[in-house]
Amino acid sequence: MIGHRHLVYLFVAGVLAGLLLNLPEAHAQSGTRSQWAISTGGGASATSPPTTALYANPAHLGIEASASPFEVRLLDVRAYTGGDLMQFDRYRDTFGSESGTLTDAEESEVLDAWFGDERRVFDTYSEVLPFALAYQPRGSDWAFGLGLRGRVLSEVEMDRGLFDLLLVGADSNRTVPVNGRYRASSTVDLTGTISYSFASIPLSIGVSPRLIVGTQYADGALSSTVTVSDSVLTHQFDYTARAAGPVSRSVYDTFDAFQADPLRDASAEFGGEMSGVGAGVDLGVVYEVQSGLFVSLSLTDFGAIRWTRDAQTTTPANNEFRFEGIELNLDRLQNEFDGDVGRYVEHQVDSLARASYQDVERDRSAFTTRLPTALHVNGTWSRDVFTLNGGATLALNDKAGTVSAEPVVHLGGELRLGPVPLRAGVRLGGPQAVTLAGGIGLDAGGYRFDIGISATPSTSTLGRGGRYAVGLSLATVRF
Repeated sequence: MIGHRHLVYLFVAGVLAGLLLNLPEAHAQSGTRSQWAISTGGGASATSPPTTALYANPAHLGIEASASPFEVRLLDVRAYTGGDLMQFDRYRDTFGSESGTLTDAEESEVLDAWFGDERRVFDTYSEVLPFALAYQPRGSDWAFGLGLRGRVLSEVEMDRGLFDLLLVGADSNRTVPVNGRYRASSTVDLTGTISYSFASIPLSIGVSPRLIVGTQYADGALSSTVTVSDSVLTHQFDYTARAAGPVSRSVYDTFDAFQADPLRDASAEFGGEMSGVGAGVDLGVVYEVQSGLFVSLSLTDFGAIRWTRDAQTTTPANNEFRFEGIELNLDRLQNEFDGDVGRYVEHQVDSLARASYQDVERDRSAFTTRLPTALHVNGTWSRDVFTLNGGATLALNDKAGTVSAEPVVHLGGELRLGPVPLRAGVRLGGPQAVTLAGGIGLDAGGYRFDIGISATPSTSTLGRGGRYAVGLSLATVRF
């Protein structure tokens, strides 16, 4: 008879392989809207360079009048990873070399402290702006902008279930929820921005309509429970998995968790074809309370994408896996497996798993996903060489990625030492502990260079989880 813990490892390996197709959307985090945002903890300053307004607050576009009506930003790159699944103190206590062997009760206590009854997330996000430009006609109340951007995001959300099965195993009778979500997408968008400043009142408004081309998409949601009762292990499950573009035909259509190499038949076609088309809009307003003091409000990423190319939605044909032990057939053991007990047991478990997990239903029709809509409130105070910025972000659609289900607040600023701007900030809330940020630039002779970073010093200080971001803007030129 196969050992309980070894059985759980085999079962979890099968579930993990299935999660490649059967997980999805999660809530992520906001704040990579510009280099200024990364450097100051997430802010969108009303007095930042005009091209930063295209993806932060379109009303900011015409705030700062300049002797140079044109501004062009080239090769702006940003990357982020983080989430409250990244709790390094929990990793150390659970898996570290000094943790020793934990009892089942101690392992359960670790999971209570790590997860509680909640789900934890891990996110990655990257963004490339090949170019962005802004035009502020001299003496005009209008300002215009245009930008091209590529975005790639991936997110995983899970509860304690998988870790519970791995750490505690099947040594105690109980029912364990095993739930999760996964989402990955890549898009390219062309954004146009227009802002108008009223002459009678110190108010500016802006709008950024956006045409979006989706190149790839994959998501899914798993809802299940694992019941351990004496020698019987039962997994009751349901899931929905969707995909479009190359990942649909090269992975979803070929993935086989029950062969030695599950991706053996997958092809490496991850090109930039058009798999979906959508539209979005950013809206913004900024009010100058007094000279140098601004209050801003913006709504970002309101819209949706319709995925059509190779689109599919996959659901399970069966909903239960039940393991009641291995029936030992000596004739089969000798004749088919040459007396190899390990191969015989693996074959028995594999056969049961195939009967439960392998068959799926596929719906080859288009589907629609919404953008990660968020509301941002911001305040900017600018005096001479110093700018202070603070505000908050609230997700209106946290299931689409890049925004947090929990409110996030930030406070930061910039000190301009001649041609060198220095920035710093702090970020609180959302699925991470306190995060510190900083950045530096060069602003001389109509040329500007910016770099920013943010990091979580401790994943258990005033919150739980890590956040790490870096951004580089190679050149901003005014003429």
